[in-house]
Amino acid sequence: MNKKKQKRYFAAFAAVLFALVLMLSSCGSKAPDIDTIRDELSSLIDASAEINEILFGEGLPVYSRDGGEEETAIYNDMKKSLSAYEVVREDAKYLSIDEIKSAAELVYSEDYLESVYDMAFVGYADETVGTYAARYYEWDGWLYKNREYEPVVDGTRTYDYSTMKLVKPSRGDYINFTVDSELDGEKLTVTLSAVLTENGWRLDSPTY
Repeated sequence: MNKKKQKRYFAAFAAVLFALVLMLSSCGSKAPDIDTIRDELSSLIDASAEINEILFGEGLPVYSRDGGEEETAIYNDMKKSLSAYEVVREDAKYLSIDEIKSAAELVYSEDYLESVYDMAFVGYADETVGTYAARYYEWDGWLYKNREYEPVVDGTRTYDYSTMKLVKPSRGDYINFTVDSELDGEKLTVTLSAVLTENGWRLDSPTY
């Protein structure tokens, strides 16, 4: 091997080795002390209750098809209303899919939300499990909610943040932790995950 080839070989080898060292150092970085991020994680879990309710619970408030004169008039005036959907009220906290997504992304990770978004805003069809219509549908400036959706979240799980403990596997940018919780009188220690993003920690598992 001549000197030029040797130089190119060692340069390539050094680049690969450097990249490998960086990858290993990132993967093996020490997990943070839970006490230093307890408040941030607690705030995320608190905020997740609203997102869980919107996406998996009763959802955003809607105008009733069998409501008072004013609410019924909305349906009479809006011929675009679909039979399986109801119109989200104009005084709801979120009035578009983008607004819901923006709120969700302050709490949950992109990876976790990717599959959630498909079910919530696109729908799902499979030969074995059947067809599921989107939870929310946006049309001509109005947000609609699927009236046939059966909520999977009933009630709000509460957490005792003082019991929060880091568990393996955890590293500097991704952690698993346990925390005592209670739902409808039933106490349970749950394991949650969180990922460190450029905007801070985000939950990477559901909290309901």
